[in-house]
Amino acid sequence: MSLLLLACLFPLFSPAPLPQKADPVSFIRDIYPLLSRNCLQCHGPSQQQGNFRVDSRNALLNHSIIVPHKPDNSQLLQRIALPQSDEQHMPPVGNPLTQAQQQLLRQWILQGAEIPDPFTPPAHWAWSPPVKPTLPQPQPHTQNSPADSPIDAFVQQHLNDHQLKLAPQAEPDVLIRRLYLALIGLPPSPTEVRAFTADPTPAHYRRIVDQLLQRPQFGERWARHWLDLARYADSHGFQRDDLRDSWAYRDWVIQAMNNDLPYDQFTIAQLAGDLLPNTTESQRIATGFHRCSPTNVEAGSLPEETRAEQLIDRVNTTATIWLGTTLECAQCHDHKYDPFTMQDYYQLLACFNNTAIEADRANPAQPSSIRFIGPEMPLSDPRHDSARNSLQQQITQLLQQLDERRQLLTLELPRWAQELRQKHTHQPQTDVILKAQSIQSLGTMDAWSTLPDGSLLVTGADPPDNDLVTVTIQQTLQNVRALRLETLTHDSLPGQGPGRGDAGRPNFVLHELTATVNRHAAAPEPLIFTSATADFSQQKWPVAAAIDGKPDTGWAIAPQFARPHHAVFLLSKPLTLNAQDSLTIQLDQHFGNGRSIGRLRLTALSAESAATQNSSSNPDPQHEQLLAIAAVPAADWQPAQQQQLLDYRTRLDQQSQQLQQQLLKLQKQLQTLAPPTTLVMVEQQTRPSFIFQRGDYRQPGDPVQPGIPALFRTAQQTPQPRNRLELAQWLVSPQNPLAARAAVNRWWAELFRTGLVTTPEDLGSRCDPPSHPELLDWLAVELQEHGWSMKHLLRSIVLSRTWQQSAHGSPELLQIDDQNRLLARGPTFRMDAEMIRDHLLAVSGLLDHRQFGPPIRPPQPAGFWSKIGGQQYDYEVSDGSEKYRRSIYIVIKRSAIHPSLATFDGPARFACTVQRSRTSTALQALALLNEPVAATAAAALAAKLLNSTTDSTDQQRITTGFQLCTARTPQPQELQVLLQLLQQQRNSLLHRPTDVALINNSSPENSTPPTDPLEQAAWTTLATVLLNLHETSTRP
Repeated sequence: MSLLLLACLFPLFSPAPLPQKADPVSFIRDIYPLLSRNCLQCHGPSQQQGNFRVDSRNALLNHSIIVPHKPDNSQLLQRIALPQSDEQHMPPVGNPLTQAQQQLLRQWILQGAEIPDPFTPPAHWAWSPPVKPTLPQPQPHTQNSPADSPIDAFVQQHLNDHQLKLAPQAEPDVLIRRLYLALIGLPPSPTEVRAFTADPTPAHYRRIVDQLLQRPQFGERWARHWLDLARYADSHGFQRDDLRDSWAYRDWVIQAMNNDLPYDQFTIAQLAGDLLPNTTESQRIATGFHRCSPTNVEAGSLPEETRAEQLIDRVNTTATIWLGTTLECAQCHDHKYDPFTMQDYYQLLACFNNTAIEADRANPAQPSSIRFIGPEMPLSDPRHDSARNSLQQQITQLLQQLDERRQLLTLELPRWAQELRQKHTHQPQTDVILKAQSIQSLGTMDAWSTLPDGSLLVTGADPPDNDLVTVTIQQTLQNVRALRLETLTHDSLPGQGPGRGDAGRPNFVLHELTATVNRHAAAPEPLIFTSATADFSQQKWPVAAAIDGKPDTGWAIAPQFARPHHAVFLLSKPLTLNAQDSLTIQLDQHFGNGRSIGRLRLTALSAESAATQNSSSNPDPQHEQLLAIAAVPAADWQPAQQQQLLDYRTRLDQQSQQLQQQLLKLQKQLQTLAPPTTLVMVEQQTRPSFIFQRGDYRQPGDPVQPGIPALFRTAQQTPQPRNRLELAQWLVSPQNPLAARAAVNRWWAELFRTGLVTTPEDLGSRCDPPSHPELLDWLAVELQEHGWSMKHLLRSIVLSRTWQQSAHGSPELLQIDDQNRLLARGPTFRMDAEMIRDHLLAVSGLLDHRQFGPPIRPPQPAGFWSKIGGQQYDYEVSDGSEKYRRSIYIVIKRSAIHPSLATFDGPARFACTVQRSRTSTALQALALLNEPVAATAAAALAAKLLNSTTDSTDQQRITTGFQLCTARTPQPQELQVLLQLLQQQRNSLLHRPTDVALINNSSPENSTPPTDPLEQAAWTTLATVLLNLHETSTRP
């Protein structure tokens, strides 16, 4: 039986427990939580492997598992202490118990291994509502002062148990930098540092705290933390990672943080703002929180499966943030450790089950096609309202003029029809459908055929990415002024075409259209096209690109599939072909991902037709039809015939065309001023909800109604929440014991690196107990009593002596408490990814403080997006200083987040992220040395120091640069090292002009060229060193 003692330990990685206390170890307080996390699954109430329980004194005393007062004779400690390579080591898998955990067990056994008998496991602390504890009274031997905050009182109480005390306050320059980075995510200027170091009084410090809490940068810094939780991104995720417009939600979060929107209102607006009475635009924007769910729109995805995945994501995210639990474990079965059932899980899911569908078939005829849909809301934009109104008035006037002109042409139509008939009696019609003599393809064309309307249908396997189709024509032509290419639909093409190759997106990309005349006994004569127009062009793929000769452009028609299109290519001079001549037309098709034109028709146009169609959006009607109508007396015209003649007459009318061109120009301008949209939630009809057996939406089980977990239900909570609004209201009600605790624990972790509970995503029974349980509850109740004010709570924390402590610890303290669980010293840790970039921009003077709006695109490696995420997006670097805005505005493409963010552990936001990893890799050092923004920041910092009007010596400039990066003055030895480095660079670069030019190439665009390139390059190297100091990217 002893061999099975701990065979099923399930150790979890967690920071070391609190250091050993001076008072007796308590089984309930200290030992049972340790056994509960690691042993109870196999040796507890529900299962007793080896017929053994760790929560029973009799079982522990059997077979010398534990020998009271004799830890060295206790098999429990012997097995735990064995090397991991030993087959009898416990636990057999996973991380071994830490030295601190082993020492805690040893001390408990040494004290007699007392276990209450009978033993009833205590109720988990997190399931009970927080109660504001009584403040500890200062002990006579401590150094507590009357000015200490309640936070300090609770911390000092625990320090007293370990004969410790708070560390001295951090140095003023360190403290002011810590404060700025914590509250606004940006460093203080040297002037601000000097002002505080000259007057580091508590009153001055409080004034700075209050000022920083009111700065607009506060919202940008703290919104980043929330956007991780909200899994905010600018794309869908998965393989087809299309972009989406939801940046208005990001801006709403920033504004809510700046306005200190109470956390309960902040919660309700995001979960159910659309259900509030008299809902505002701001509250509807807030519902973008749950539209941040990743959405799978890959070909072959099932709309209902996608919707089920979104619902599951929303339940998991809601539970993680406002319940602080791993409720997702109950998706497929009852929770293994916490008192949550599948019934609880799917009752919460039912609260979200009435929202609009967000993914549907792109083409009903193609089951594998899917598209992203869902409710959108236009955003009001007062800056553009007046301009839009003015353009709309002009458009209305033009439409009226066009209507008046059309009425006049209608009256003149009989006379014009007679002239048309007379004109064409003796003039041959030169619009001719070209007949293919042969077609050749470098791709996968099996065959081609000419249909009755003169069009050509190509058949064969899916074409490759590159295909060159050559059409040879031999027929007599006279006075041809243009070629018309029609791309037509056909039932045999995927999605009806006009492209062939992909059922979901039957697009094509015509890279280049060329034509050559081959005359008898003469060299081939290339035709020159002067312009091209089309009825429609895909954005950034205009038809003019099909004749520009460039290798990376072309004409495409997404998303207007399943409809015919045409393009007209105007010749530089008239074309005439004799019977012995031939015309070769080549369609070079690239970038189509296996799509090319499936059905086409080529027509030679007369001068009149060319002029008409070059400004028209519709193909020219067949002349025979027009002449046939014109031959009929006007009194006998059918309405459709009159309309056809009138349309043609209008297209030939110069005044009408001028008005039409003006109209198109104004409509394009209006389109650029169209209000942006954002994704929102909308409640629809009630859907039936079921338990998904084994978590599979295809196996609906028992029906469920909306509700909250049974653990939290009381008589006062009947009836259950019926929708998202009532659920949101319950989450921030006194009946939910977890929302406030989870929030304050996350905020504490943002300031101290580690929360009072080390697993902020899980406050359940498997978590480490709070290092300071009374403090956690005090903070939770303090938040609620002060109107759920986040700023009030953060202010309380940063004003405490606990937070203001020096981060330096003695070797003895570090040995006792290397994780700083006792809070006997101040916090220090590496900045997160966004703060590192913002810090570089701020100290170099590049940072653009403009707020809000669509995402920005800083420089990144060329082609990074080209084949990632299934879609071909051009990554256009933002213009000017726009690319130097704060990192919270960087576009987040889930499958390809910006490399500078990913390198420093920025999450892809596929799911709710409560705490980020903080790794240390060689790649991070390389990024800070070579990443474009880092290199440009170094060049800008160097120019800033060289152009300083107050610093004239190397020593002064280095001191200023060091202060900008670290907020402190360099030590003499540090200054000496940097002076030597600067001189070495000057000497080294003196005879290396190429390297000087290369270094200076990283200077910001439009910056003034340096008067001394060598000096600029040397200082840029030194600035790079300053920006790469460990201290520069560390929160002190």
